[in-house]
Amino acid sequence: MKEDLSKSNILTNNCPPISFEEALDGNHLIVDVRSVAEFESGTVPGAVNVPLFDEDERSVIGTIYKYGGQAKAIDQGFSYVDEKLADLLGAFEPFRGKVLAVFCARGGMRSKSIVNLLLQSGYSVCQLTGGYKCYRHDVLAFLDNYAPKIIVLHGLTGTGKTRIIQALDFSIDLEELAKHRSSLFGGLDREPSCQRTFETLLVTTAKSLGQEPYFVEGESRKIGRVFIPKPFAMAMKSGVLVNITCSLEKRIERIVEDYPVEGAKKRGAILKILQSLKQGMGGETVERMCDLFNSNQLHDLVRILLVDYYDKRYARSMSRYSFDLEISSESIGDAAEKLTTLRKTLL
Repeated sequence: MKEDLSKSNILTNNCPPISFEEALDGNHLIVDVRSVAEFESGTVPGAVNVPLFDEDERSVIGTIYKYGGQAKAIDQGFSYVDEKLADLLGAFEPFRGKVLAVFCARGGMRSKSIVNLLLQSGYSVCQLTGGYKCYRHDVLAFLDNYAPKIIVLHGLTGTGKTRIIQALDFSIDLEELAKHRSSLFGGLDREPSCQRTFETLLVTTAKSLGQEPYFVEGESRKIGRVFIPKPFAMAMKSGVLVNITCSLEKRIERIVEDYPVEGAKKRGAILKILQSLKQGMGGETVERMCDLFNSNQLHDLVRILLVDYYDKRYARSMSRYSFDLEISSESIGDAAEKLTTLRKTLL
């Protein structure tokens, strides 16, 4: 076995671990050495993935650990790394000169081994305490009690609520965190976040905002693939509710701008979504909409969608709400200015 991989060096020569909070505050480059699948299921904001093992290797090591014990599992892990040591070190080469903070699932063998290997190779590197399990625990603990004061923007589809949220300070763009526009067409051109990623981004955003209250867009509990944490959802229901209004023509104009339809793949996806509306809107109406789409008469298509689909659904869902204020969004800038003034009165 190569000297770089001697067990005495890799498993014992370690510097004291640091917390995720210390690493994030200290501008470390955070490195996730779990498998690609683990990384994609949720990680730390800004982390890069340099997997020590792939999924098959991790499965084999886990099986050996379960039935053969820790020593044999470690031997198998060293065998895998021995075969790809050059590639593994090469993957870290772009980060030479940076201060690295490495984590794995539980702050165990994978991250410890990588830290010690990199220390031997001249890197400035440390291990993160507790691994992703510890970080995830802290995220959930924060969200279990996170119910800030909120100003909630409601309004018909196309009134520009998201545009206003993006123009405001002290705002949380839930749709951006979810990578979904919370509509039939909300997932187009996006890779929706998984629940863990959404929750991590929500915590990161929340901790950066400063004094309450915050602005959010009114949403159902589910956005794309993710659910808003219950305490936050309850805070939205009890917040200051603002109804955003504007003309139908302005709404149509904004929808056409916000949902460009270039590309055969995207156009096919849109047609498929339109076809799915037959049961609710009737085959004749859907056929008419498809014809309008195919002939690029998008304003006429959006008019039907808004008047005959979205507005009716909105009227049913919003009938139980009592709004504290109504603001026109014909001008996004003017609406944002009025909302900023509203927030100042609530401080």
